[in-house]
Amino acid sequence: MQNLYPLFEQNRILKKEFLWSLRDYSFSHIQLEYQEYGQGIIQGCQIQVQGSELAVGPGMIKYGGFICLMTEEQRIEYEPKDQMQYLKLKIETDRRSPDYIAYQIQLFLDRKGRQADNEFELCRFHLRKGAQLRDHYKDFSDMETEYDTICVLHADWGGLGGSAVAPAVTRYFAELVLENGNSPSDDCSFSYLCLSLAGAVPVKILTDYCSRRVGKQPEDRADMVDLYRSLCAILGNIRKGKEARDGDKKERRRILVD
Repeated sequence: MQNLYPLFEQNRILKKEFLWSLRDYSFSHIQLEYQEYGQGIIQGCQIQVQGSELAVGPGMIKYGGFICLMTEEQRIEYEPKDQMQYLKLKIETDRRSPDYIAYQIQLFLDRKGRQADNEFELCRFHLRKGAQLRDHYKDFSDMETEYDTICVLHADWGGLGGSAVAPAVTRYFAELVLENGNSPSDDCSFSYLCLSLAGAVPVKILTDYCSRRVGKQPEDRADMVDLYRSLCAILGNIRKGKEARDGDKKERRRILVD
């Protein structure tokens, strides 16, 4: 098997064989790069609240072995409801043409938690009447707030080796760990990994890290919310350790007069 790389130089003829090579290379490269990833969001798709609309940034989604590209920001209107709402991304396949397969990407809001095989959850929220929906968090534990807050803990992300926790979760965790000047070196190393990846942290790495830090055996099938709660516990222990060390320093500075 050979790979043809056209030389784009003056007076060179671009033959049809070279065009075929460009076609095969462009599609095959991205398919090979993400062939071991789970189905779901691979990169991007950042969610922002902008007035009465939800804005979803460009991103990559793996569906049925194919990498679908959302190259432009998509918007959808929302309003308060008396129940949980789910922002989902739906991919429909059109095979009617003999010349191509069309993958149509559509955003929609649903009141049902269940979803079809071609649907992926981006976030969920329970917005009450008179309240404002927010996409920022007061602290790491605030990411699980039930009302009036964008929740990405259940988002369908695909990572190396299977499903994954949304990068927004692990990156926020990493930023808070590094803000703590007395964080252990192992936690800092894990935080550097979280911030250096373009996509999600592989679930095996995240599961092993959480299991070692909270003293539990890793489960065969990790639950994303359970992993998030383990990260909450780890962050709490790191902060408690800092408080304890600060307390020790203050204790040593005390002067006793007899």
